[in-house]
Amino acid sequence: MESIFKKISVLFIVLLCFNCSSGDDSPQPNPNPDPDTNPNPNKITTYDADVKAIIDAQCVRCHTVPAQNGAPFPMRNYTETIVGVNRDLVLLVKSTGANVMPPEGRLPQATIDIILDWEADGFLEK
Repeated sequence: MESIFKKISVLFIVLLCFNCSSGDDSPQPNPNPDPDTNPNPNKITTYDADVKAIIDAQCVRCHTVPAQNGAPFPMRNYTETIVGVNRDLVLLVKSTGANVMPPEGRLPQATIDIILDWEADGFLEK
């Protein structure tokens, strides 16, 4: 009886492990971007080609390790930047209120449009 219980327990644990996903929380590409919310529908904007330079120039001075000026997470690469995306990064960048990023002031609209285009295109890495 104890042997059957052990086998059932092991089977249950194995099934539980296989049913748990590793959780790829990365946003997936948007196959049909909405032209009304896509600042540049004729271009596919990616992190590597377009957004990384903005992050490096505007964000990494605080969003690094160790974090500076109260930044809650690093943004040194695509994976870390997606954490920011999942924590309302885009809203903070396009904000006109007190919670604007970067704290020195709102980015130029052309730069914000690149980030919005990246969002519309599905937050692609490459």
